[in-house]
Amino acid sequence: MTLTLVVAMGTNGVIGADGGIPWRLPADLANFKALTMGHPMVMGRATYDSIGRPLPGRTTIVVTRQVVWSAPGVLVAPSLPDALRQAAELDNEIFLVGGAQIYAEALDAGLVDSMVVTRVELAPEGDTYFPEVDWAEWTVVERSDHPDDVPPFTITRFDRAN
Repeated sequence: MTLTLVVAMGTNGVIGADGGIPWRLPADLANFKALTMGHPMVMGRATYDSIGRPLPGRTTIVVTRQVVWSAPGVLVAPSLPDALRQAAELDNEIFLVGGAQIYAEALDAGLVDSMVVTRVELAPEGDTYFPEVDWAEWTVVERSDHPDDVPPFTITRFDRAN
């Protein structure tokens, strides 16, 4: 099983504001779609709520402690390990797509094999931040600059250094 974390963040580490994303980048959304298409995506309930529906062509697994929570077309797990077990039964490649608590838990447990990080050249106000990462533990394997987008951004793929 390969677990890839996917995140877009501002230069100040902001990943969310008021239950949404503080920018709109169609090229990054297209990249996200191409990357995750056909694979299971694991996310927290607040991230699912911000999206509002299961995304077509991908299995959505939501981690929530709310025992009675459900949504049509969505698998539910009470913990990240349970969600990853469900996802591994479906595919060998799993994408972790948010939010901050799920990212922190997976990173702290050493579960993440690679990260696809969109660095947006903005420092927006926000209430949700990407957790601290020891970047020395990661190696850049691919980078795509988008200087003409507004705002400009860079997508970088990192693999865990051995």
